[in-house]
Amino acid sequence: MNVMTDPGFEYYPPPELPDRQRDQRPGAVQPRFRRDGKNPDPQQQSDQPPMTPGRRMLIISCVLLMAVSVAFILRATVFSIRYVRVIGIHNLTWEQVASSAGITQSSNYFSLREDKIRDGINANRFLVYERMQKVFPNSVVLYVRERQPIASINYIGVSYIMADDGIILSRVQQPEGSSPLMRISGLALRDIREGKLPLSTKEGQIESCIALAQEIYMQNFSGEILDINLSEPTRIYLTTRDGYSIHLGDISSLKAKIGTVRAVLPELRRLGRVGGTIEATVWGEATHRPDSL
Repeated sequence: MNVMTDPGFEYYPPPELPDRQRDQRPGAVQPRFRRDGKNPDPQQQSDQPPMTPGRRMLIISCVLLMAVSVAFILRATVFSIRYVRVIGIHNLTWEQVASSAGITQSSNYFSLREDKIRDGINANRFLVYERMQKVFPNSVVLYVRERQPIASINYIGVSYIMADDGIILSRVQQPEGSSPLMRISGLALRDIREGKLPLSTKEGQIESCIALAQEIYMQNFSGEILDINLSEPTRIYLTTRDGYSIHLGDISSLKAKIGTVRAVLPELRRLGRVGGTIEATVWGEATHRPDSL
């Protein structure tokens, strides 16, 4: 008797389908692709909360706060004035000029105003504002003119120092004749104070004084002059430190008259003619009259 054995049940899996065919089967979920070809993670998409108006306002507020903070940091560091250069000074320091201009370490490049700087510098009686130049991002160059003391005026026992443009720079207590500056006498003063032009009761006297002092200073002749007498506007006298008296007449042709005197004086000294009076009322002509005549 032959016994038949049960071969059992054998399972054969179906063949694998390509991805495209598998996705096209009925009921298959089609994935969504981005434009760049990358397939986003479905789990990641489902975790992103929706953009609400409150959240959008919070993001905008944070961005604005960061921008304002950066602006304040730049204002306090990058755009703060760190370098100040002053051109035109001789006796004053750049710190004194910057202080008069109102420029400090906290000054900002964008907040510098030329009108305020001009007024601040001009308020200093020793300075005259000319111009300024801002150099981005934290520098400024100031161009000024420093008034030079050229003469002294004695009034009621007090000496007043006058600048090259007539402004009174200071008042000092010193013995008369001890100043190295040329002295101006004969003024009929009614008021004199620091930072202002002196005032006279005689019309045109101060203008003549300033014009004469300026011309003498510009011709480098002030070191030889001891006194300028302006008591009579049509009879102006200069006295040199070595004893010559110089009669200029009025203030007409001052440049030529003083130039003539400067040319004559060395020749008189060479000839040994000490002292006396030099008549220089006509420009280009000068005569010497000894004191003995």
